[in-house]
Amino acid sequence: MQASFGRWATVIALLVVATACAAPADSGPASTPVATARPSVGASETPMASPEPASMGETTEGPSPSAAAFDDPLLAVELRDVRTDEMFTLGELAADGPVIVETMAIWCTNCRSQMHEVTAAHDLAEFHSVSIDVEPGEIAEDLVAYAAREGFDWPFVLADAQLATALRDRFGTEVLFPPGMPKLLIRPDGSVELLPLGELLSADEIAALVTS
Repeated sequence: MQASFGRWATVIALLVVATACAAPADSGPASTPVATARPSVGASETPMASPEPASMGETTEGPSPSAAAFDDPLLAVELRDVRTDEMFTLGELAADGPVIVETMAIWCTNCRSQMHEVTAAHDLAEFHSVSIDVEPGEIAEDLVAYAAREGFDWPFVLADAQLATALRDRFGTEVLFPPGMPKLLIRPDGSVELLPLGELLSADEIAALVTS
């Protein structure tokens, strides 16, 4: 009987040991689901995409000015280039870039000197030029020949009485006196400025004006 009790004690001890050894194996998976079940950032936790820099720039950039946006009536006057017979407005040119306008006459040597400086300035900066002949006795054919002879390749316009009157009323009679080399600077924002009268501007000075 004592031997039988010893065998049962041995069996019970073995069962206790087996149960104790099996417990970690059974409880191990229950402690790990939180770590293994967590989704990766690339799956369900992908953050919302930010706007592309290029698209942000496009939404904040304002529209470029157009000839129709200018309120100045001078910029809406229809002018005819005697060299090409094409119609244009100062507003259309200004919407594309700065414009230097000079009132002149074929006989005016000061005007010719100023326009040669304008020619040189075109090599230094991007801008438009327009020459308006305000001498009533001059004709389109002579103006075309004059521009070709001197190498001036921008629009030349013969001012009619309406345009001459508009210029005089706006800027004074001096704007119709060619030897004073009257010049207008029209900026891309549509502003019009009469430059100082009687000054022969160099190519560098003209380039500085249109880029300022």
